[in-house]
Amino acid sequence: MEEPEQVLEPEEILSSRAERIICRLFNDPAPIIFITGRHGRGKTDFGLLIAFLLCKNGVIKKFSSNIRVFDSQGYDYMHISNIVKLKSWLYPKNMPKLFILDEAGINVDRRNPLGKLNKEIRYLGFLLRKYRGKLILISQRSKDIESTFADTDIWLGTFKKLSQKEAILTTNLSDEPFYISEIPKSPITFDSYDIAEFTTEPEFSQEEATSENQQILFEWVKDGNYSKVAKAKGLQTQQIKRIVLSEVKAILSATVRQVD
Repeated sequence: MEEPEQVLEPEEILSSRAERIICRLFNDPAPIIFITGRHGRGKTDFGLLIAFLLCKNGVIKKFSSNIRVFDSQGYDYMHISNIVKLKSWLYPKNMPKLFILDEAGINVDRRNPLGKLNKEIRYLGFLLRKYRGKLILISQRSKDIESTFADTDIWLGTFKKLSQKEAILTTNLSDEPFYISEIPKSPITFDSYDIAEFTTEPEFSQEEATSENQQILFEWVKDGNYSKVAKAKGLQTQQIKRIVLSEVKAILSATVRQVD
């Protein structure tokens, strides 16, 4: 008879000292943390391991990311790939939460400081405390990430992955770096081949279109041709235009209510 696969107890996930230090770091009112390191060092997996530890210890109640997760271990997780959805997710303000931005050096590139996405992320970074939010930015190099976050008045710490099982934490809470070894894989599994996109615009898919009018909007977004959609639906072109305009206004109105 095969031996059952050993399941790690929560206290065995990481050394108790390392776990206490991570929880102490993220108990800060609005921590902004970097995870850096060469390709293949397990940066994304480590970010999700941190999320698991924070959920387990009650430091956060929910987390989200532009990483596509397969198994969140029963914790409250949401996949977020655009700034509009992120703003909505940050509510309610009284619930501690964590957002992990993977490929931050690409998505909020320091070389594009005037880009719309950079401006939006900077704005949220300054307001993290009000949302009881915590932020992890993952990139191969910290110098590629939007420079505002590297300011020592905002940045709280950097985990540099030396290998899949080792990391060094540098933080302005301590004069000495902290070495972490024997880092296990995160219990939270994810799609390691996903490119982790993050954009300024909300997603809209046919699967999410629950009404006939939303289906019409989807078809118009896909083809950009009122007449073609009208012919396919057996309606007049002006009818399609009115429906599209109405649906777009409804989406914008809902977004404004969520982020105000």
